[in-house]
Amino acid sequence: MLAALLLAGLFVAPLSSVLMFVPLPTHWPVAGALAYSRRFVSAVVVTVALAAIGYGLSVLVGTTPFRALMAAIVVTASSVALLPVTRRWNGRAHVCWATCSYLYVAYLVFIIHWTFVSHLGLLDSIGGVALWVLEVVAGLLAGAYLWELCDALGTQHWRRRVIDAGAAARTPDYLPFVSMHVPAHNEPPEMVIETLTALRRLNYPHYEIVAIDDNTDDPDLWRPVEEWCRAHRVKFAHLEDWPGYKSGALNYALRELTDPRAELVAVVDSDYQIQPNFLDGCARLFADPGVGFVQAPQDYRGWRQSRYYRRLYYSYRYFFAVSQPSRNERDAAIFAGTMGIIRRKALDDLGGWDEWCITEDAELSLRMLRAGWTGLHVDRSYGQGIMPLTFEALKGQRYRWCFGGIQILRRYWRSLLPGPRTDRNRLTLGQRWGYLSGGLQWYGDLLGLIFYLFLLAGAANLALGGGELFRKITGFLVAAVPTLVLLGLLRAVALLRRGTGASWKDAFGSFFIWQATSLVVARASVQGLFAKEAVFMRTPKTFDKASWWDVVKANRAESVLAACGVIGIAAALSKPTTLSGPLLAALLLFPTLGFAAAPFNSFAAQRAALPPDLRHRRRTEFLRQPAARGAAAAASGIAVGAGITAAVFALLAAAPAASNIPAPALVVPAAPSTSAPPPAPANTPSPAPTSSPTTTPTATSTPPTTRAPSSSATPAPTTSPSPTTAPSPTGTPTPTVTVTPTPTNGAVP
Repeated sequence: MLAALLLAGLFVAPLSSVLMFVPLPTHWPVAGALAYSRRFVSAVVVTVALAAIGYGLSVLVGTTPFRALMAAIVVTASSVALLPVTRRWNGRAHVCWATCSYLYVAYLVFIIHWTFVSHLGLLDSIGGVALWVLEVVAGLLAGAYLWELCDALGTQHWRRRVIDAGAAARTPDYLPFVSMHVPAHNEPPEMVIETLTALRRLNYPHYEIVAIDDNTDDPDLWRPVEEWCRAHRVKFAHLEDWPGYKSGALNYALRELTDPRAELVAVVDSDYQIQPNFLDGCARLFADPGVGFVQAPQDYRGWRQSRYYRRLYYSYRYFFAVSQPSRNERDAAIFAGTMGIIRRKALDDLGGWDEWCITEDAELSLRMLRAGWTGLHVDRSYGQGIMPLTFEALKGQRYRWCFGGIQILRRYWRSLLPGPRTDRNRLTLGQRWGYLSGGLQWYGDLLGLIFYLFLLAGAANLALGGGELFRKITGFLVAAVPTLVLLGLLRAVALLRRGTGASWKDAFGSFFIWQATSLVVARASVQGLFAKEAVFMRTPKTFDKASWWDVVKANRAESVLAACGVIGIAAALSKPTTLSGPLLAALLLFPTLGFAAAPFNSFAAQRAALPPDLRHRRRTEFLRQPAARGAAAAASGIAVGAGITAAVFALLAAAPAASNIPAPALVVPAAPSTSAPPPAPANTPSPAPTSSPTTTPTATSTPPTTRAPSSSATPAPTTSPSPTTAPSPTGTPTPTVTVTPTPTNGAVP
């Protein structure tokens, strides 16, 4: 019966996923009792139709009519039971969520039962249960991805969505004073000046600009900016040996340089070109006294002429086009740093920027929501910056994002668990879900790496002539597991394409850019649990004319894992007559391509076409990366990988060869036979299917701005002939500061 239940899910879940992406234009109302009734009826009708199709297909492949009918009834009942949870979605989104959730549960129940009835021995049973536990975790993460997909495509009535900030603002006379903070670290002076020039052209009457250079060592980089600021009456501060990284620099600007009249503080990275109406639209949203922050999308320029940068752009766009609107609906959007505005009172009340967290922007938004403030995400882009121009810089950025996300989980996980709202924690259930699921999703890449090692162990065991390991493979599982994995992959790529407007080819390319960074994210997710502070990656120097050997060395860990995958595929295919061989080869193909995409994308990034100014920036990209602590990072990464590998291969080595086990009938009762039963095929472990590949950005993924490092852990005071606006804090480093006054009316001339 369990097999019949799983088989029904394997039929209806793919059909509901396809239906989810079929465009069906409609002009029906989206709010009110009639709209809710229509969504309820359509969800029930679609569920019954898919259950009937599943019944017919199950009978067609040999399931008894009674078992097929029972499975169809269970599918329908589970869908109806979930209707209250998805009442704001259209019928297609509800059915997709319900049937795919049903499929995950049916698979997990079936597979744990199958692990025990196979009687493979004690160690193999322990390995099988361990694998099942990982599959449960992967299923929960997959459910979070699936929820984001259905929410993004199925929500018909958005209650909090702000398409255009200017159109949404209802108080045209509200014009608060804004202090624009522009942090910079080792940036080309001409680019910083270009950003500051764009800020002086904003169509807004009351604001100031504060440029903060954070620990740039080369005076040739920051002195021209200082001179320009002096000439144009823009506040400027150069900090030397200043602690706290980017958040430390922003705290100095907040406490020492910000005009007392400022009600709002905006943060703009030094590579952004801002549209003139940024403040005119977004600042007015603070007329609502409960709004603590407003975040516009991070957008980028210089990506259209290159295939690599085009795909990288779509991988970034996914978060702000899909994840942020979904989170915003539950008031769980994050403050992503640049292109965001914060209410100064909220920032002051919370003690400013926390300097312990490497993703200080996302951490601040969580503290603001805990304190009872609300946040708003605006769909419209108001400025464009520059993406990481080398693949190595992208890996460093992903490492920092993941490490910071885990830091936030470590500090606030108790606040994110379900519970009553209190004065100390005013987070709603939806806000807790948004931040908790977004943080936990970083572990999808670690799970993917562990499953990959299980697959390699299975391939090695198969090639060496071992018996069943962890789990007995049958023809039913050979069909079921790849179906689950492929379904998740195609659903993720389809959502990326629908949400960003990418072509199918670019959507797949964007997806494999995510996959190519999975190893560094897995490493950061482990180090973030134990390290007291960030252990930054060492970014290799790569050049425009880098050879294939150069990019392989720069991505040596991913290259080694890809080579192991190729060997594993060859080992699996050496047993083509078994069920396990083709299954293992097929399942190894996807992660192997993901690891191989790292050197491929590194090479593509170095050779991609760019305008002259961005080509120069690409050659010096490594200068803007945080200082490395390579020995500690390498030791930690090696220890994690070695521990996982040793555990998997210890089970492999210790497992005795099990006797052949006749496979039970999974769909219909076995027909009596007078002939001798054929021998059971050799078996190897199967990986955990997920509804979405483990490296998808969500939601979850919360992109902070790049963090500028300090040059030493214990800074020493420096002296400078430049004047300061305030006495240097006692016991802290002395910054070099140049300040010019703003006009008397508060506007930039």
